[in-house]
Amino acid sequence: MEEASPWRRFLNAVAALAALLGVASGAGALVGFAVGWAVLLALAWVAARRGLRGVEVERRLPASAFENDLLTVDLALENHGEAAARFVVASDVFGAGLADRQSVLEPGPLPGLHRRLLSYRAFVARQWGVYTVGPLSVGAFDPLGLFFARREVPKLDAFEVYPLAVEIEALAARGGRATVAPRDVTAAAAGQSLLFRGVREFHAGDDVRRIHWPATARRGAPMVREYERDLQPLFAVFLDLDRAGRAGLGRKSTLEYLVRVAASLLWTAHRRGDVIALFAESDRPVTISPGQGEAHLAAALHELVVARQLGRESILDVVEHHRRLLPPGATAALVASTTEMDLEHLARAVGALRAGAVRPLAIVVDAHTFTPVDRPPTAVEKARETRRRLEERMITLEVPVAVLGADEAPEDAIRRPDLFAIREETVA
Repeated sequence: MEEASPWRRFLNAVAALAALLGVASGAGALVGFAVGWAVLLALAWVAARRGLRGVEVERRLPASAFENDLLTVDLALENHGEAAARFVVASDVFGAGLADRQSVLEPGPLPGLHRRLLSYRAFVARQWGVYTVGPLSVGAFDPLGLFFARREVPKLDAFEVYPLAVEIEALAARGGRATVAPRDVTAAAAGQSLLFRGVREFHAGDDVRRIHWPATARRGAPMVREYERDLQPLFAVFLDLDRAGRAGLGRKSTLEYLVRVAASLLWTAHRRGDVIALFAESDRPVTISPGQGEAHLAAALHELVVARQLGRESILDVVEHHRRLLPPGATAALVASTTEMDLEHLARAVGALRAGAVRPLAIVVDAHTFTPVDRPPTAVEKARETRRRLEERMITLEVPVAVLGADEAPEDAIRRPDLFAIREETVA
């Protein structure tokens, strides 16, 4: 692909005019000028294409980022030819940003059989979701800047944008307990704590620094020290993706609020060192088993950005299906899409969690405050009564609860230190 510069178009017009005047007037100098210009164009055309010969480009970027992040994308230029390449331009399309194309120049010389790393900065300006980065292209100028030859590299990468996560201060007083209840020493499990448990035979993969030499001498075989497992808190999010809770459009929709609240809950728990888990039922089961680390958090956030409210089970059914995976002392956050819950079923679900020594809390998105999508609007008085009954039952069950409406952005609502401060006098 070739792009003509304005400078080249102007000089072409001048050369063509000189040729016409030279032929018309018989002036050999003008004709010679036109012929010389044509030869120069031909050489520049060849030089631009020769500069691309053997030049390849490869993209390196993170697989994901949060909204409003600023990240660096690396473009690796490789010259597989023998001649040095000059004035090479690598271009890329970053779908999650506002700029149509990002370009970086390598003036050179880039010697043959060498690689050079170029970079550009990209601002994540799009809303959470999955975007495409690419295609790539590599181009080169001739030394005079008259021709620019470009070659497309059909390389597309998926890039995930996670919701902007905020610290939930009100969560500091919730959870944070050990995942296991006190047990006898005989029921302890092996792990990485400083509490010595005993010795056992050496297994492949064991750290040689843990070899217990006195026991090894007595047994005549390698023996290693074994320690207790560290007790860490577990925080599980039960996400409501029931289609019955769908309401609103775009940034003002129940799905938007559910995803942003769940992302902030998981991010806050991850930052304080909790083991995290995510459970939901959409058109397919969503199960992120308890785990730690940035890769585990990324797996949970991935499920959020591809989530759709297509399920046919209420959040209380999701709790019933997965509550047995929570150990004693865990915290379960119920993120619901509607205040229309079966209150008796709610009482049974909360009772089952408490029977397993699991501490429940709830954040409810009030679907009645959003624009209806697939059902007629609910009368204001009826919506308020439904919300009041739910809050009263949560207070009776001693479950910390926060109800979010469409009148407040989810990030602002969940930042409040008194997020769960619903009192009986406020619902009377």
